[in-house]
Formats: sequence, structure tokens, C-alpha cells
Amino acid sequence: MRLKAVGGCGSDSQHGFSFPESVAMNLTMIQLPFFMIYVSLLGRCSKKANGHPFNRVLNDKTEYYVLSYLSVQLQAISGSSLMAYANWAEQKKLKEVVDDLGDTRFGWVGPRETKHVVIYCHRGGFVGPLSGSQVEFWYRIQQALKKKKNLKLGVAVLQYSTYPAFFPTQLNELLLAIEHLMSMGVSPPKIRLAGDSAGANIIPQRLRWHLLNLALREYDDSFDLVPAKCFGLWTDTHLSTTPESHRVYIQPDTAPKGWLAGLHKITKRILITAGRNELLYDSIVGFSEAVKEVHGDVRLDMQDGGVHCDAMFDIGAGSTAPHSIEKRVTDWFAETLEKRKVQNYSSVVSFTAKRNVFLQCRCFGI
Repeated sequence: MRLKAVGGCGSDSQHGFSFPESVAMNLTMIQLPFFMIYVSLLGRCSKKANGHPFNRVLNDKTEYYVLSYLSVQLQAISGSSLMAYANWAEQKKLKEVVDDLGDTRFGWVGPRETKHVVIYCHRGGFVGPLSGSQVEFWYRIQQALKKKKNLKLGVAVLQYSTYPAFFPTQLNELLLAIEHLMSMGVSPPKIRLAGDSAGANIIPQRLRWHLLNLALREYDDSFDLVPAKCFGLWTDTHLSTTPESHRVYIQPDTAPKGWLAGLHKITKRILITAGRNELLYDSIVGFSEAVKEVHGDVRLDMQDGGVHCDAMFDIGAGSTAPHSIEKRVTDWFAETLEKRKVQNYSSVVSFTAKRNVFLQCRCFGI
């Protein structure tokens, strides 16, 4: 069954910019080189540096600067998800393997491997497209499992629709991806779901999970690398096109009490990881406690000094050293696949915060 979409759809949807949006984009891009020079000279003195190498500091502060002024314009700057996937595959000298699902598509990380499959939904506030660093993260997990434990994990990167497509378009596309894998002979217990930030919000919709109602703009973003106002703008944009009848799926204050009840029937084990410098650190802890009330096997693992999607930004800055989160996720998958604890529909979820919509954490469940 599909929920009826009330707006446009299609992968990497784009729309024409208003005059103020175009002016803001051009001014920001003109000023960006000068800002990067400033960061190159003084950036290591910032409290956001947090001991990171120069490339990571430059990337983080550039991201923060751009996201402070731009939102939907990211579509023009970043290109498409398909392009990002193709560029990553070319860089790794791997063949592009894309499954066309009609309304959407997904690209495989490496060859099609269907014994165990992760469907990954990227971050971007339902505005920005996939990035190569996100694909690279899962490639590293995949290769580490193969090298260390001789375990094979297929990863299918869902290129879901972005703004101006809105809820429940992305949810329906995820359902379509699951059905596609099942049509290939992959049984539901062998399917995991994974997401970062906006991509993670699609997964609780699928599992009828609901998140805490939080006022994002009240939180201090001085240590995180994504501005609070950027999260708020993405949230407002997404909710502005969501009819009241559908908001129950993404707003906890309107959800019936007990939506988390029965979670143990859907997923057997849950790992939640997050950084202590996340914009909504308190909400992560609150969500984990809510899950623990209805599930007996929940682990909360915090990364000291970690920020929003920390591992992906490390990769984006050119780091080749395994990130601490990467190591933990690899170990968790190794334990899971080796012990064959898969019994029911399983999920791998990475939540990241937006006011009233997302919870900032990474969660892996099986």
C-alpha cells in the first residue's frame, strides 16, 4: 500500500530559484574563496577545530558557512545523486551498477550482493543530493567486513527524490526499493535499512517509529558544523508541504501514544551512536531512553568530540584512517552476521536532528 503523494516526485527533483535565492547563492559563492583563505590562516584557532587536521577544519567551516546562507540552492551547487554515485565509482575504478525502479533508482556499492543487503538513504535535509563521502563510508564498512571476517554485505544507495518532492514521496520510494529487493529473491530478514539525517527520517516512517518533539533553535550549535538555522529552515520547508493528515508520521506531538510499542517484534538489536558535540545531544539520550522502555537490547555509544555525521565529514576531508564510528559499525555488523541473529524484518537506521522532525543520532538495529 502506498500513501498518496501531494506534490511532485522524481529523483533529484529541482525547481527554479527565486530572485532572492539566486542573489544569495551568487553572493555566497563569490565570498566563499575569501572565507576559505581566512579559515586557512586562522581556522585552527577556532573552537570548532577540536584537534582535527587542517583539511577537516577547512571542510567543516566551509560547510557551516555555506549552509548558513543557502538551502535549496544546494541542488544547483552539488549536482545530482546519480552524478555523485558515478563520480565515486569512477574514482574507485568500479563499474556503475544501477537498478532503475521506475519512480526512483539505487546504485550498488560494488557488485550486486544479495545475501545480506543494506538500503542506504543519504542526508541532505530532503534538499541536498548524495555525496561521494557517504558512499565511501559504506564501501569501507563493506570492505572491512570482507577483509577481517570474510563476510559479504551488499549496499544499495537509494537515490530518493528531493525538494520540491515531499512527503510521502520518499517513503513510497523506500517501499519500492524493498519490494524490488524482494523480487530479486532477498528475504525481508536479510534486508537492513540505513540513513543519515533526512534519509534516516524516512526509516522511522517505514517502521512507524516516532521521535521526540524538540525545539531546535534553542540549542547551541557552536561546536557542531551544521547551523541550527539551517536545520530549522530544512524542517520548515519539509513541513510546509506536508498536509495535516500526514504529519502524524513525522511529528511526535500528534502521534498516538504507544507507537513504539512492539518494536521488539520488528528489530532484535539496536545500536545508537552519536557525538557528544551533536546539536541535539540531549535528544539522542532522550530517544534512546524511550526506545529502551519498549526494547530489551539497546546500546547507546557516544563519540567524544563528535559532531553531525562526523565519519562522513572525515572521509570528505580526505582522511583514509578508519573513523571510530566506522570501526564500531563494522564490529557490530560482523557480530550480527557471524551469529546469524536475523529473524525478523531488520533495520539499520541513522537519525540526525531537525526541529520537530529528526532526532540526532545514529542507530543500527537488527
